[in-house]
Amino acid sequence: MFEGHVLYLLRKYLGEYVEGLSVEALRISVWKGDVVLKDLKLKAEALNSLRLPVTVKAGFVGTITLKVPWKSLGKEPVIVLIDRLFILAHPAPDGQTLKEEDREKLFEAKLQQIEAAETATLEATSRSSKGGPIPGGNSWLYNLISTIIGNLKVTISNVHIRYEDSVSNSGHPFASGFTLSKLAAVTVDEDGNETFDAGVALDKLRKSVELHMLAIYHDSDSNPWKLPKKWEDLNPGEWSEVFQDGIDDRPGNSIWAMNRRYLVSPINGTLKYNRIGQQEKGDLNNPLEKASLVLSDVSLTVTEAQYYDCIKLLETFSRFRTRVDVSHLRPIVPVKEDCRAWWRYAMLAGLRQKKLCYWFSWERTRYLCQLRRRYVQLYATLLQQAPSADIYEIRQIEKILDSKVIILWRLLGHAKVETVKSKETLHKGSSKRRWWPFGWNSAGLLSEEGGVVEPQLDEEQLTKEEWQAINKLLSYQPDDELSFPVEKVLPNTIRFLVDVSIGQAAARIISIDHTEVLCGRFEQLQVVTSLYPKSTRCDVTLRYCGLSSPEGSLAQSVVCVGKTNALDVSFVRAPIGMDLDWQFVAKISPCYVTVLKGSYERFLEFIKRSNAVSPTVAMETATALQIKLEQVTRRAQEQLQMVLEEQSRFGLEIDLDAPKVRIPLSGSEQFVLDLGHFTLHTRDGTRDEERQSLYSRFYIAGRDMAAFLVCDVAEGIYSAPENLSHSVLPGPTADANQFCSLLDRCGMSVIIDQIKVPHPSYPSTRVSFQVPNLDIHFSPKRYCKIVELLGVVYQLKGNNNEESSSYENSNLAPWYPADLAGDARTLVWRGLGYSLAEWHACHVVLSGMYLYILESELSQNYQRCCSMASRQVFDVPSTSVGGSLYSIAVCSRGADMQKALESTSTLIVEFHNEKEKANWMKALVQATYRASAPPELNILGDPFSSAPETSTPRLSSLGSVDLLVNGSVIETKLSLYGKLDRKNRDPEELLMLELLGNGGKVNVVQSSRGLSVKTKLHSLKIKDELHGRVS
Repeated sequence: MFEGHVLYLLRKYLGEYVEGLSVEALRISVWKGDVVLKDLKLKAEALNSLRLPVTVKAGFVGTITLKVPWKSLGKEPVIVLIDRLFILAHPAPDGQTLKEEDREKLFEAKLQQIEAAETATLEATSRSSKGGPIPGGNSWLYNLISTIIGNLKVTISNVHIRYEDSVSNSGHPFASGFTLSKLAAVTVDEDGNETFDAGVALDKLRKSVELHMLAIYHDSDSNPWKLPKKWEDLNPGEWSEVFQDGIDDRPGNSIWAMNRRYLVSPINGTLKYNRIGQQEKGDLNNPLEKASLVLSDVSLTVTEAQYYDCIKLLETFSRFRTRVDVSHLRPIVPVKEDCRAWWRYAMLAGLRQKKLCYWFSWERTRYLCQLRRRYVQLYATLLQQAPSADIYEIRQIEKILDSKVIILWRLLGHAKVETVKSKETLHKGSSKRRWWPFGWNSAGLLSEEGGVVEPQLDEEQLTKEEWQAINKLLSYQPDDELSFPVEKVLPNTIRFLVDVSIGQAAARIISIDHTEVLCGRFEQLQVVTSLYPKSTRCDVTLRYCGLSSPEGSLAQSVVCVGKTNALDVSFVRAPIGMDLDWQFVAKISPCYVTVLKGSYERFLEFIKRSNAVSPTVAMETATALQIKLEQVTRRAQEQLQMVLEEQSRFGLEIDLDAPKVRIPLSGSEQFVLDLGHFTLHTRDGTRDEERQSLYSRFYIAGRDMAAFLVCDVAEGIYSAPENLSHSVLPGPTADANQFCSLLDRCGMSVIIDQIKVPHPSYPSTRVSFQVPNLDIHFSPKRYCKIVELLGVVYQLKGNNNEESSSYENSNLAPWYPADLAGDARTLVWRGLGYSLAEWHACHVVLSGMYLYILESELSQNYQRCCSMASRQVFDVPSTSVGGSLYSIAVCSRGADMQKALESTSTLIVEFHNEKEKANWMKALVQATYRASAPPELNILGDPFSSAPETSTPRLSSLGSVDLLVNGSVIETKLSLYGKLDRKNRDPEELLMLELLGNGGKVNVVQSSRGLSVKTKLHSLKIKDELHGRVS
């Protein structure tokens, strides 16, 4: 009984990949209990299941050993050993020049995938109709099989898969490889020692999987291996000589492993699985099942040459996938013989790639319906093993159909056959129950004479119940089998726990001149996921993370008081013992960020060269990332809106030590921006209170935000200074030569209200903030440093803009979107004292309340920007501008026309014809009205008004309001410094004036009609520190 199953599995899986497998010798070895297969050759189509343009050039399997102790099953383990798996692959033939045998191989691979999906669906449906698999049992056979599977010992050693490609990156051949020294899975005891567990089946199990020396390499500019003989003629020793070197701990010194460059350096790891027994299930702290994966060290290194090769390889894969998807539409005849067929192929392939429905006509629909009826009938006849089955016609139909359509039609054929059988059984009075829950109305009917009409396979119309049954079958999900069996357990019992930990990991990018571009690393990453009966918990901890370049550290996490890890995150769905739907808790340690211009420019150069190597892949990657980002953003918005509309209760608790950003300036001076410390949490209120509110409320508290200039000569300019920490940050009393404050430490409190269900009378988002005190310092020295800082930022931004297209920049330009745009000429004053006027060609854009003058339509910067607020527009007489008939002037409101024409601040624009002039005159006049109109709503409210102000005003006069911001600054102080002794080169800046403002308020309304901003200050005090006067 067992021998037959073992023989079937070996023939099924080995016969698909291995050549020359002797079935008779295999049968004899299985009956003896010791199957040893040596020196096997792999088939060329062994990798067809990957659906990649890759084929096996040569393949070798040293030993496959299967030891089955038939006389002592259940007492000794079944051993599976695979040693020396060597595969050499190369690119498959180009899809444009596929030979007939290549087409047949692709079609065979397509049929194999269809048959696998068909078998899996039928087996799943059969199990579902029988009530599903039994999770447990007490029979002797069941316990024996479970013991054999639980103690299965598998060892895979000396694996080397190499891919050589001299086609994808023309002129730069490369080779990629995957090596594995050993992968062993055994049963262990509590101490981790190998053992044989003969306990109760499926009750208690411990497995250990050891991973040794897993690596991925990529050799650029590496020619394919050349041997003095054919690969088919190599003996086992020669195979090992070529492929073995470099797999294990020994360094690869032979010519076959020389100059090997690893993408992923050799990795060692351990996977342990533990399932407790029935007697241990009472301990709530002990999970029923636990899997732990430990990786000690992970190192990833990518050189620029390797990156280019990977990009070119992705191009090849992309082209192959595109051709494979439309390969069934490709004509077999050459182009010269049938040009019309090739044009038809181009049209259909283009429509298919764009996911458009081609051939959508009644004739096409009728043809497909007839083809479905014919295929279902032929396949049903084939299932009945009738001699009249036409296999050739079935295969011809399958060549022109998609795989999913074939699977669906095959399921219809199975349903038809089972319906006929079930009706025959019912007619004979059998009590057996059919497994297929639906049938056709056309078979097994009784004749008027009481006889039985021979069941026919002609298909008739499906009933509504039959269609529902088919839809139920097609909606089957394989993941349903993985659900836990129904078992009574406590709510806080951990059913399954997954623990993944990585000791340390690093990733480096090496440029073409062998210089390190970036290096990122982290230490002690641990991800723990716990599955409860009705809850899920995921915990992520990270000890350290950092990013560096040759110039120094770019970012690194530091440990602060109360936080030992760089990141602590916990997400719980349906937390136990809490009236919440989900909860998110995070603690983030501070991060020191240094902006280094050299590192930034080197990385941009790397990206620029990469895009130049393959613009196609760069564009596809950017498009895919943009689409994915849009999908994720839209999905997040939908999920958030769904949570709010369903009034789900959730808890947020985020403790964030914001980054401390440092920008080196000239000399040893540095600009430091300390973003402080923030906490975000939700209010713990009753469910009734939250349901009655229209908004969900979030509380944000920030403190210790500051900005200053520091001059630290003792430490290097690229090292993170200790005074970045808020606990030791110098105050205003520090040495002025070493420390210069721009913004003293301050805090703020923010309340964000997000509406649950959109309402036209209420804003979607309300923000209220309060700043207790705001101390700003300003002086000539500080001004010079701020200008220098803006120059550094502008240079970085300018380099980034060079990489973006003009279309993308136009979206970011302030004049986008444009209300009106066109080419024109403007009057520009030149010469000494601006005494000479000249017409210059330009591009004029009106956007909202601003008029922009650009050099051309593709310009990224404007020459002049004019606000239409407090402006007037008038027609310019031709006699005033040298005979121009189509000129318009924009000047300050109330100015005399003649003086305005003589002023250099007046904007005079000349258009091409009278129609353009009239359109621009109308648009500019309307813009002046919109810009000069007072706000329709007094946001601040009249303090003397007797009408009470509601907490959420109805802003119907402003249209649909998206954002409402109310803010207040209790005390604002601006300190102005200056020099008394200008003759001294380095005089000390002294405090001269202090401006004290109390009760500042700001209100911002973003609605469908535009943006409205209003401010108010309760009192202003000016203090003269030099003479001691206050006003």
